[in-house]
Amino acid sequence: MATTERLRAAGGTTKRYLAALGVGGWLKLGAVVLLFSIGASSGMNILGVLSPDPSAGAIDWQGLTGPAAIALAVVGVLSYIAAVADFVFVASLRSGRLPVRSYVKANLRRAGWLLAFRAAIALGAIAIVAGVVAATVGLPPSPTMEPSHVESLLIGLAAVVAAIGWLTVGTLTNAFVVPIMQYEHRGPLSSWRRFGRAIAGRWAAVAVFLLVAVVISTVVGIGLFILSFVIWFVGGLLLVGGGVLVVENAPALEPLVAVVLVATYLGYRYAVAVLRAPVRSYLRYYALLLLGDAEPALAMINDELTGGSDAADETAPDTPAGTDSEDTDTNDTTENSEHDDNTDTDEDDTPSNQ
Repeated sequence: MATTERLRAAGGTTKRYLAALGVGGWLKLGAVVLLFSIGASSGMNILGVLSPDPSAGAIDWQGLTGPAAIALAVVGVLSYIAAVADFVFVASLRSGRLPVRSYVKANLRRAGWLLAFRAAIALGAIAIVAGVVAATVGLPPSPTMEPSHVESLLIGLAAVVAAIGWLTVGTLTNAFVVPIMQYEHRGPLSSWRRFGRAIAGRWAAVAVFLLVAVVISTVVGIGLFILSFVIWFVGGLLLVGGGVLVVENAPALEPLVAVVLVATYLGYRYAVAVLRAPVRSYLRYYALLLLGDAEPALAMINDELTGGSDAADETAPDTPAGTDSEDTDTNDTTENSEHDDNTDTDEDDTPSNQ
């Protein structure tokens, strides 16, 4: 299938998917998108707030232990919720339905494996930068020594390479590996191998997907940023200014004002997630159609969503089809292909294939 045809097919599939969900389903989908969006950004936000300032002199590492542990715990919980939401999103895209509770129950274990894989990728990116820093200025950096221009350039280049690698692996994992994990009951490493074999000889199409994803995400991001700026410039000033006046005149209402501000912010993020949901769905469908085009055994979208083409007939979002015997857990090969969406057997995502 040519790129233009695949893009057109992704648009038609997205329209049928949103129509199948209806208004209520679209609103639920916005909540799912909000969950994995918050989870994806929580690490940078929380760890950035708690990171020490090297210009402040000596760093009290013992004093940072407690806040760092709390930050890691919060990041871990939010990231796990995001992983579960990601699987729920994929299951909904494949089936055209969104029974959140059953999809959550069916993906709790594999979400743990996805979280571990994402953590390993993030640590790998951090290790690249830390290795360059250690090789240039030492770890921890001396507060009395300023890095040279060459050292700063090397550290910046390492940070750019690590960030690009992390974003690329993360995007490919979300778009291709997560669906394979769910569809064929694999772990992340096994799914990456499966993806590599399925897409062999079609890496140019994958590069086009990454380019399309970057362009569309950038354009939508800029549009939403402009809209958000206008909303927060007007509504934010009124809300914050009103909250300050209320607290000054009635200090006892400060907790209520804080709750209102947090609720307003979450409502704003939810509204943005609802607007982003069709774009997220479109890009995921583009990836799924590309994957099914490269490997027919991985055509996992419901026929009703694709208009009767580019998909394999299936009735359940967690039904495996065409698994590889050398990478799939032996227990998975004995599963009934018609098991219910609400079940998730103990054999799924065992570490034997990691």
